[in-house]
Amino acid sequence: MLMASPLRGFTTIEILLALTLGLGVSLAALVLCSSGNRVVAGLVRSQASLQELLAAAELWRGEWRGVGHDPAGTSGAGVSRATVDTLEFSGDWNGNGTLLPTGSNPNERLAHALPPGEWKRGVNGGPRLPLAWPDSARFVYRDTSGTDLGPRPDPDRIASVEVRAFASSGGPAFSLSWVAARRVAP
Repeated sequence: MLMASPLRGFTTIEILLALTLGLGVSLAALVLCSSGNRVVAGLVRSQASLQELLAAAELWRGEWRGVGHDPAGTSGAGVSRATVDTLEFSGDWNGNGTLLPTGSNPNERLAHALPPGEWKRGVNGGPRLPLAWPDSARFVYRDTSGTDLGPRPDPDRIASVEVRAFASSGGPAFSLSWVAARRVAP
């Protein structure tokens, strides 16, 4: 008669070795997921920053194209201040001959400012509220021939403006520029 050998289980050493290997694999997977999450979070921040900049630029571009709109010819609409970090301008959108805000159009005097780390917009001399947060940005002014007019140009000579912005937002860095021309020739 044959005797069956007794069933044998795992030794303590074998169990500890399996637990240690399992823990090592789990930690490696956790580190990999963690670094992947950081990369994805950086990309999301960069994308959000880019979208913020694009929205601010489109708003500015639409407003800048109408600078100097003055159907009555009595409002004095145009560029009132132009530096590398500030652009103040107006347009008589409601055609009433003055640059006073009305219920139908409260945005006749506009200002865009690019202090370090911000893009701000102000309406009718009110506070300038943040639109976007590029790391740096500046205005570049050009005349009708495309010549750079320098950091403090004569407002009457400005035909187009370029905004140059740089942002990193903790993720990949990018730089962008937008150019917009006036509808009303200087």
